[in-house]
Amino acid sequence: MSAAAEFFLIALAIYLWESGLWLPLRAAALRKRPLSDRWSVVRPGHWMSTRELGLVAMLPVVPDTGLAPCQSPPLLVTPQGKVLLETAASDLVECGAPTWEDITVDAGRLSLGGVSARVSSPRMVDLFRRAKKRGLSPSEGIADAWKKAMSPHRAAKEWRRWRLVSSPLAPFCLLLTTGFFIGLPVTFLYAGVLPTLGVALFLWVLMGVIGCRLWWLGGRVYPAARRALRADAALCCVVPFHAMRAFELAAVHAMATTHPVALLLSTGDTENPWLGRFSRELLHPRPDVPFDDDRATLIRPLLENALSRHGREISGYGTIPSNSGDEGATRFCPRCHSVFADGVDSCTDCKGVPLKAFP
Repeated sequence: MSAAAEFFLIALAIYLWESGLWLPLRAAALRKRPLSDRWSVVRPGHWMSTRELGLVAMLPVVPDTGLAPCQSPPLLVTPQGKVLLETAASDLVECGAPTWEDITVDAGRLSLGGVSARVSSPRMVDLFRRAKKRGLSPSEGIADAWKKAMSPHRAAKEWRRWRLVSSPLAPFCLLLTTGFFIGLPVTFLYAGVLPTLGVALFLWVLMGVIGCRLWWLGGRVYPAARRALRADAALCCVVPFHAMRAFELAAVHAMATTHPVALLLSTGDTENPWLGRFSRELLHPRPDVPFDDDRATLIRPLLENALSRHGREISGYGTIPSNSGDEGATRFCPRCHSVFADGVDSCTDCKGVPLKAFP
């Protein structure tokens, strides 16, 4: 194998590694289906995960223009005024009744009361900063962040804004990828070294153009994520594989303050299976998980309000699964739709949710 072939094989391996987003495990990445208003939902960690982060694979070769990495606010407030922090494993930890000074952010982690959680973008934390400037208390600011994150109208605006400001990035990233993996080797094989250097210079200029676009996004469109976007912009000027995936990297910040439910409902995708699962989780909180009932109590009214605009109710997602694949099944879990035989009273996967009998 020639040195040039080895180089491009190694470059392809690095590119495939760059073609993945590491998101908090409690996040969810939506992918718009082509020529449709429906979404597919990808949970981080399906391919690979660490203790806090999961890998979301992007579409190969072409920019993943339908990708929308969403995240819910990491803080909740109980009716008693206590603040709960959601960790990477989706566990809720009580943090008392903190002040704004107790909420700190460093290196992509939001810390409160000695507990921390990963956040995908500084834009999520910026919702709390803006609430503080408006004179709201921490409890009021957290509640306001949830209302905004669960609003389908706001989600539609965020998606339209992202599609508008990112329109130049996709063709630039596609041109860079094509030029690097096809243009460079073809020019080297059929035209020689000097034309290859000319193509390489053009690709480097293209990397600079992509970096400038990210710099502009950080300064004018998403100022809360200015530092992260400008760091990506600097990397785009020196690392071609990073520039090839600049579109998806910036999408993390664009949709960081939007809950997946809000984006699903913004396009009327009320029959999405993930939405049904999320609704059943709120209808049937886990008894053996601390504060899971509080989470359901807090989020359920927001979901009901969003569904009402489409003429739907959350109770409509409390469906009964099919037991045709297991004739011995007599009971089912109303939360995850697992089926069980006689002798089992609660779902082990859902930590104590009582089973129901098939009608």
